[in-house]
Amino acid sequence: MKNTNIVRCAIYTRKSTEEGLDMEFNSLDAQRESGENYIASQKEKRWFCLPTHYDDGGYSGGNVERPALKQLLADIKAGKIDIVVVYKIDRLSRSICDFAELCKFFDEYNVSFVSVTQDINTHTSAGRMMLNILVTFAQYEREIIGERIRDKVAASKRKGKYCGGTPPMGYIVDRENNAKKLVVEPAEAAKVKQIFELYTKTGSASEVAAQLNEAGLTTAQWTSRNGRVHPGKKFDTQKIYQILKNPIYVGIIRHGEHDYPGEHKAIISQDLWEQAQLLLQTNTVSSNRQAKHITPLQGLVYCGYCGKRMTENYTSKRKVAHYRYYICKVNSRHNQYCALRTVPIPELEKLVVREISKLFMSPTLVAGIQAKSQELTIDGKELSPEQIISALQNLQETWSNMFPVEQYQVIHMLISKITVFRDQVKIEYKIEGLEQIFKEAGAYIND
Repeated sequence: MKNTNIVRCAIYTRKSTEEGLDMEFNSLDAQRESGENYIASQKEKRWFCLPTHYDDGGYSGGNVERPALKQLLADIKAGKIDIVVVYKIDRLSRSICDFAELCKFFDEYNVSFVSVTQDINTHTSAGRMMLNILVTFAQYEREIIGERIRDKVAASKRKGKYCGGTPPMGYIVDRENNAKKLVVEPAEAAKVKQIFELYTKTGSASEVAAQLNEAGLTTAQWTSRNGRVHPGKKFDTQKIYQILKNPIYVGIIRHGEHDYPGEHKAIISQDLWEQAQLLLQTNTVSSNRQAKHITPLQGLVYCGYCGKRMTENYTSKRKVAHYRYYICKVNSRHNQYCALRTVPIPELEKLVVREISKLFMSPTLVAGIQAKSQELTIDGKELSPEQIISALQNLQETWSNMFPVEQYQVIHMLISKITVFRDQVKIEYKIEGLEQIFKEAGAYIND
């Protein structure tokens, strides 16, 4: 039962950041002490300070998602509190909408609200009016501060500056000379470079994570300003994608949709970054799900009967077996029919790979390359017919050892179109594509 002779007062305190909370006497303690002194000054009104601490350290006043505030509201609902005491009204909330809801909740349970430093008491009409005015200014102040912070961050990023937060893997924050500057951490940077190189070879984020975990590697361990240590964790697919998509590793600071040259040093080269981004786009299917298989022939396969491009699809049996196939776009529509139904993807890929392997030693191709040999150069020197034949031989020997991603690149350099019929497959080649292959794979040339 509620004792009508005693007014039970609960003190609520809040601080937006965790900075300084580890001190022996911090901001929350100072707020509570002010509240206790104010309650003691109302002794003739039989005010009594409840021993429970409702302290929210490190929580913004822009919303009500705060553990201590939720406990305070629960105790009010349970009939344990008569007055809520705060140091200033913005400690309770900086949002007009949230504050209105809180005041409505207080009224519902006959609970008053008191601000120590602003002489506000909702017992009186004048106090309620002043409360509404001050809450309006509190929200205005919060919005102005937010705008200033956003403008400052935008201006800093335009200059390529790092604006704080958890340092990305591969970097540490230079706290001694410049707390806002990133410095390369060699051991972790080597992991980042390894991730990009593995991905461009395997084309699978899950495979990269598996190889790193098997090698006993973990994400970076870091320490916050208050000394809290965050240990490294095992790699997962999400972490790999997070690293692969972060332009900070190529020396870029991103803000919104804009990229700016950063003050920090890049960890990976521009070429490696572009290869990874191209592969990320390639491995994304139309439904925005990550493809489980690299599809070297994507965008090249056409139906030999209606001329429509064929699209990739798959079926699953009991969520275990996957049957991957191409289907003509005409057949994918209702009430339409084409003579070519479906084409198994694995069989078509093997056929194309086999034909490309034969192509490397095809007399027709060698003759075509020789006819264009004056246009092909490496390091400014023209290629001789002997060098071209030697390169083709080395490519043929190397093909079977290439990663699927490398095979994909070669296929799209050499092939412009694959037309499929029921009983045959026609492949249209791009001889000029070999020029790029030779320039990117100079190791194939035997001087």
